[in-house]
Amino acid sequence: MAIETTADPLAGQTKKARQLLVSSSRHSYDPRLDIDWDAPLVEGKWFLPEKRCTLYSTPIWDTLTLEQKIVSSREEMASSIGLGVWTEHMLLHMVSRYIYDRNVATPQVQFALTEVADEVRHMIMFANVVEKMGSEVYLTPWRIRESGRLLKSVVPVAALWALILLTEEIFDQIQREVAADETVQPLVRTMSRIHVVEEARHISFARTELERFVPQLSKARLSALRTLLALSIQTFSQEFFNPLMYSRAGLPASARKEAVANPYVRETFSSAAERITTYYRSLGLIGGSSARIWRKAGFLKADSRD
Repeated sequence: MAIETTADPLAGQTKKARQLLVSSSRHSYDPRLDIDWDAPLVEGKWFLPEKRCTLYSTPIWDTLTLEQKIVSSREEMASSIGLGVWTEHMLLHMVSRYIYDRNVATPQVQFALTEVADEVRHMIMFANVVEKMGSEVYLTPWRIRESGRLLKSVVPVAALWALILLTEEIFDQIQREVAADETVQPLVRTMSRIHVVEEARHISFARTELERFVPQLSKARLSALRTLLALSIQTFSQEFFNPLMYSRAGLPASARKEAVANPYVRETFSSAAERITTYYRSLGLIGGSSARIWRKAGFLKADSRD
């Protein structure tokens, strides 16, 4: 896929920021008001589309009652929301770093400030949805939190936007499916719809930033960024199978092992990542040894070329 460029990338970035500021003023939500928190959960509705549950079609899945499957989908959604809260927190820290030395009067900085405000609302919305679902908040594992302390403080700007896209694009694809699935709880669908609409702006701005920064990287810095992204997606794939979500759903310890080996999960990963992997390849952010890490983690299809 060819990347369109302008004669003046900075002018293009400024134009995009102005457009997104207008969009933000017209199409933003306040979850406190735009979600009906008093509405009861709907009996028999899923919290995640059945085919996106990590145990779907495994031997253990076929032994569960419908009620047990729905509880399992609830805990998986709560676990993914916990990862989403951590991701949003990381992103708002890094976007704040982007803002720190820049002119607050510029459209770019003003949109970045708008993005920080969006992320704060999303974190609160996610926490309230978990509570309303009847689950508990899932804290990010200690080793991820500790590595994040360093990452959010020292990651270069180009890596900032690449990491934003890495997480937001994958969650975006899954949440689009959730928002459209009428078998899913209305509460979860509304949460997903709000997040999709507002994150679309963040994704668009991050792409504009990347298309300006990446061509300026030296071969060594580009290689380092490739490695960072590949290791990040590898970590994401490992943390996706949180053992706690299976135990909270009342499932045996063997459940996680079956989920990790489930081919349907790899299909979920690769389909959710298809847009971002295509885009990263167009920028040279996936290739060589990094592509092999992406493929091993399940986010590149086995027949795709490096």
